[in-house]
Amino acid sequence: MTEGPKTPNRSNLWTIALVAGVIGLAIGAAFWNQIEAGGGMGWVGWLIVVMLTIITYSIIFYFGHRFMEDSLDQFIVSDTFSKKHDWIDLETETRESGDLKVDGWVAHYKFIRIMFAMGVLPLIACIYLFWFA
Repeated sequence: MTEGPKTPNRSNLWTIALVAGVIGLAIGAAFWNQIEAGGGMGWVGWLIVVMLTIITYSIIFYFGHRFMEDSLDQFIVSDTFSKKHDWIDLETETRESGDLKVDGWVAHYKFIRIMFAMGVLPLIACIYLFWFA
């Protein structure tokens, strides 16, 4: 017996986004305290904190969705890697759900997946520099 499409639970998605945002801000604040304790770094410190906050949010939201909700993947049609002007580009094609609010969450999830893919290596590099530099 084939199951129909799973309707996304928007309250679960809001909860996941809120928790991911709070954890992302907490990680950013912790790194900001660490940077300031070392004498500060000016605008570079702010850039590092913002980058780590965004990466942390995307990782928490992505895995939170995968483990708790897992309903937005059905709207992802394909992922394509292509080379454009010396850059590697990830293009994600989605299909519409018919509900504008669900389509908004699908667009958010698509953005988070791309941020997660782009953020893993810089996060590993920052952790390495934080602990071993």
